[in-house]
Amino acid sequence: MKKIKLVSAALALTIAASVCLCGCGGDSNDSSEPAATDAPAQTTAADANGGDTGEARMEASRYSDELFNGITYVDQLNEIAPEMVEKLYGIAQDKYTSGKVYVGGVATVEEIACFDAVDEAAAGEIKSALEARIEAQKKAVEDYNPDELPKLNDPVLITHGNSVYMCLSNDNAKAKEIIG
Repeated sequence: MKKIKLVSAALALTIAASVCLCGCGGDSNDSSEPAATDAPAQTTAADANGGDTGEARMEASRYSDELFNGITYVDQLNEIAPEMVEKLYGIAQDKYTSGKVYVGGVATVEEIACFDAVDEAAAGEIKSALEARIEAQKKAVEDYNPDELPKLNDPVLITHGNSVYMCLSNDNAKAKEIIG
């Protein structure tokens, strides 16, 4: 039994390290913060979220940046490329029009994942993929880092129309305030 726990912990650490290393690549124009001159891309709720509410919302990728900059995380979060999003979450790029994901290293389960789905069906698929990710993370950390389970047992997972937002942090109240 001890051998199984050791192998499971080693496998979980290897996967987490691989995700971090793959997420560190990118072109020289990548930055962990949005450029100060970039105006937040606005979209109406009718355009991005499938309803005709008239409420203006930012693109999902901007919510990721707001969550990244607006919450203090224990771990250093790194943005991952869309190809890694598909590998890690199983969310194909053709399922969303805007999206951004930040993941932590091996020390925590802290993550941010925000998407504007192309339609209602894709939004449902994205939400299911995020739920599956949360469940997989629970299994991965239950033996080697159980202190992270509260983030997974009470995740911020919010849907606004066709937009889906997930934030795993120690500050759910702030995350919910940012997402709105």
